[in-house]
Amino acid sequence: MASTQTRKEERPATQAQINAFRRRRLMESTIRLMAEKGVSGATVRAITADAGVSHGLIGHYYPTKDDLLVASLEHLFSGVAEDVRHQVDAAGPDPLARLKALPVALFSPKVFTEQNRAAFLALWHEIRFNDAVREANRDFYAGYRQRVRTLFQAVTGTDAEVDAAVTGLIALSDGLWLEISIGAGQADSEKAVALCHAFIEQQIS
Repeated sequence: MASTQTRKEERPATQAQINAFRRRRLMESTIRLMAEKGVSGATVRAITADAGVSHGLIGHYYPTKDDLLVASLEHLFSGVAEDVRHQVDAAGPDPLARLKALPVALFSPKVFTEQNRAAFLALWHEIRFNDAVREANRDFYAGYRQRVRTLFQAVTGTDAEVDAAVTGLIALSDGLWLEISIGAGQADSEKAVALCHAFIEQQIS
């Protein structure tokens, strides 16, 4: 996500660095505007103005808005995945500790931010109507599912019923993300982690 520090950083010197800088600014502005106004409010003109990129240049980096939405989804997904990976790795080598670190990371202040939640909600809504975003989300989720599967297998040491456990944990954590994000129910981050931990214990017992 963009921050004040990111927005004030010195513009790089080489053309390759400038291109990477502009792409990142466009993705970060897209994510920020989607979180604030939804996909319909994140117009190309609004995005380029927020990113400080000439409206006429955007086609050089992203030929269509769908291309920009897919890139922004990847940027958002990758950022969350990296933060989660760091927190899981920080849990140490014990397989169960690493598995239980997953929901802790998913609902941590660094990952479970208001902007992340709102941007994901906007993109998930877009999935209903946008084939490109839907396909990209499917691919990113396949990678996420495999990472969760690896964590479960490290604990159980077997493939038996791992798929059901993975599906259940992802469905539970996603559902809690949604419930908290839209202000429904009574769950909060602490309760969400506790519910996910209880599910994990049930699956490995």
